[in-house]
Amino acid sequence: FGNSSISGRNFNSGNSGTRDYSNINKSNYNGNNVNRNNINSNDVNRNNINNNNINHNNINGNTYNYNNVNAYHGNVYAYGYHPYVPYSWGSAWYPVGYSAVSLAATATMISIANQNYYYNQGVYYMPSGGTYTVVSAPVGAAITTLPSGYSVIPVGSTNYYYYGGTFYSSTGDSYNVITAPVGAIVSNLPEGATSVQKNGENVLNYNGVYYQPIVQGGEDAYQVIQFQ
Repeated sequence: FGNSSISGRNFNSGNSGTRDYSNINKSNYNGNNVNRNNINSNDVNRNNINNNNINHNNINGNTYNYNNVNAYHGNVYAYGYHPYVPYSWGSAWYPVGYSAVSLAATATMISIANQNYYYNQGVYYMPSGGTYTVVSAPVGAAITTLPSGYSVIPVGSTNYYYYGGTFYSSTGDSYNVITAPVGAIVSNLPEGATSVQKNGENVLNYNGVYYQPIVQGGEDAYQVIQFQ
């Protein structure tokens, strides 16, 4: 029938297998032309989202540097200025310095380092003349029952117990008075805490322990901190 061509293909016997696709240049279909290098998370600069830009230094004319808040837990609790309000743990609780002429019948004597103390419902007394003066709980003192109203304070994987400004650890069948653990967070501090400046920071000092005001779960709280 002579020479025929369908869709550009030559069906002549001499050329039937020579369809040439070399002119279809696929180099233009190159994923490299879609340059994703510009889609760079570094272009979204989050460096300016910096908590240090929240400057609370002018609150009430005081300087509060909260950069160390909860460095011991790896969490960040929001700073929220709140005035210190002394807390009382009930009718049987008295602040350090209180003097009583007599003790309740439930008071028991505790001897630490050759010094006698009396303990009653979370309060420690030292005999002084014919009276009894409330003192800070002596480290090492052991009680068998925690006072009513105590709080469980977790620090890392360990639970401590807190009442009236005193921390306890559990040992066997007793609870021992300990030094305040760094990182512990409490809801209340007793009468006697004072505002002091330490390393340029205004914090609270109670019985030689420094506390920094924070907000935990929307509530005012205080965290035990340690200065180098």
